[in-house]
Amino acid sequence: MIGIFNAADSLAVAIPPEGTRSKTRYWKTGFYNIAHGAGVPIALGFLDYERKVGGIGKTLITSGDYDADLKIIKAFYAGVTGKYKDQYSDRDSMASD
Repeated sequence: MIGIFNAADSLAVAIPPEGTRSKTRYWKTGFYNIAHGAGVPIALGFLDYERKVGGIGKTLITSGDYDADLKIIKAFYAGVTGKYKDQYSDRDSMASD
């Protein structure tokens, strides 16, 4: 994916941070590793099913410090309610797999 970003004149990819359709214990790291490796920002988008709104918030240029950047990302999503609440991962957990 990094190579595809580097070869493209223009490209946007949407990757949900939980990365799966079933409950996971931690957020997946692929979205972060792709953005950091390709040197592209992460645009924080959301669909809030409780409020019936969606949008794109701020963009984040990765620092290379995954834990620090993930705190910023998780703070953005703290007030967002997904469609399947029973599949949420622990948003306070900082570990990843």
